[in-house]
Amino acid sequence: MDFTYCEFPSTVSIDTFKAYFNLTDVKLPKVGDKSVDTIQIPSEDQEGQTNQAKSLRHLVLDAIVENWSELPLYRQLGRREDRNYLLSHLDTQMPLQLLSAHIREDFFWQRCYGQRWRSASLQVRGRERPWINIYMERHVQEFIENMPTGDYEQEGNVQVVLDICAAYINQLDISFLQPAPPTTNANDHIPLDYLLSNLPDLRQLRLSYSTKTVGCNYQMGCNQLTVRDILHLTKGLSQCYELRKFCLHNTKLMPYQLRFLAHSLDKGCHHLTEMSLLHCAVGDAGIRCFLETCGKESFGTLTVLDLTNNKITEEGAYILSRTLRHVPLKKLVLRLNPIQSDGAAAIFNTLQVMPIKELDLGTCGITETITKLFMMLICQHTTLLEIDLSNNSLGEDFGKHLIKIIGCNKVLERLDLRNTGLSLDMRRKFQDFMIENVDRKKHEAFKQKQRDKFKAMMQL
Repeated sequence: MDFTYCEFPSTVSIDTFKAYFNLTDVKLPKVGDKSVDTIQIPSEDQEGQTNQAKSLRHLVLDAIVENWSELPLYRQLGRREDRNYLLSHLDTQMPLQLLSAHIREDFFWQRCYGQRWRSASLQVRGRERPWINIYMERHVQEFIENMPTGDYEQEGNVQVVLDICAAYINQLDISFLQPAPPTTNANDHIPLDYLLSNLPDLRQLRLSYSTKTVGCNYQMGCNQLTVRDILHLTKGLSQCYELRKFCLHNTKLMPYQLRFLAHSLDKGCHHLTEMSLLHCAVGDAGIRCFLETCGKESFGTLTVLDLTNNKITEEGAYILSRTLRHVPLKKLVLRLNPIQSDGAAAIFNTLQVMPIKELDLGTCGITETITKLFMMLICQHTTLLEIDLSNNSLGEDFGKHLIKIIGCNKVLERLDLRNTGLSLDMRRKFQDFMIENVDRKKHEAFKQKQRDKFKAMMQL
């Protein structure tokens, strides 16, 4: 078969081509594009092809590629083969504004991503979302993380990046920010209000004000969130109307800052479903300030709350339990907080009236005094699917009581009791109960599917 004047579509992998065609029985394109470079051609065929002159079509396409910055032709090329050739040869280092204005093809932006960030893995999520979005998000992330505070120009470099990338940003992960130079009195970071308020389709934001590469700019407090920082952040968040997931991590938060944060999230993020404050040293005072700012109607769409490692004690757990009744949570994480057994008891009492599915109280200083309340939770709760009580001092007696009533629960699918003082044999017995529940649910789901299928056939 003659492929001399054809370009392979970017969606066809080389392995697929090899599965259907024998390289010795086909003529490949004469040019050194993706379809030829990545296939091992027999030496005699390769020598013959290198001596062949390019076709007029390829000469014209090469001229278009060389002059593309002055005359960007892409949609004007009617044939799919011509476009594939252009995408395989076009320089990925051209101005981003020029490329994004004319090209949307996934193959090209995946190629740009791979060439710019060679050490980064080509993420599987590229199959779920357009690669141009993934590229732009990584570009904006690097722009924010590497910008010195003195180079921030709202009407200059910031506006230029927003004009090019804002329409493609759905997720943003800022893992660090540059500190202020030591010559300044304040430790303020770059303001994020203008950036966040001009990302209309932002749905996920993961942010940290920590600093990874301080260098000569180190000074006390450069990793802390200042008054100016929290004001700019909350102003931007109050205009993120499409935000679904918000995570602030490794950033110490003062109680007054949590008031601003709660007000902005409640005011602007009406579709928020997941909120995570990880390793932020919130404390009981911070929890109180955050919840005092909220009303009964606040966070009516929140389903996931993660407060890992925030120095919350039993007092904070009690304050939290009184408010959670009004929130439709499906997942609650209080891991690495010393809430003790009293705090866990307050949480267990609240869970009885909540449709929660996942609970994580690992490493919370819980002891065997919680046994009775936990047994009641296991017997009465009908929606809990996963419970994590690992790294708590529960003891063998806790396990003996639990083994007697665990059979009453037909819903639970995962129970983590590692490092709780229970023997390995007892933990295996609990694991067997979980496997039985999962298998039973699968069987019931299969039977229901068969019944629905039969009803549909009867209606026909």
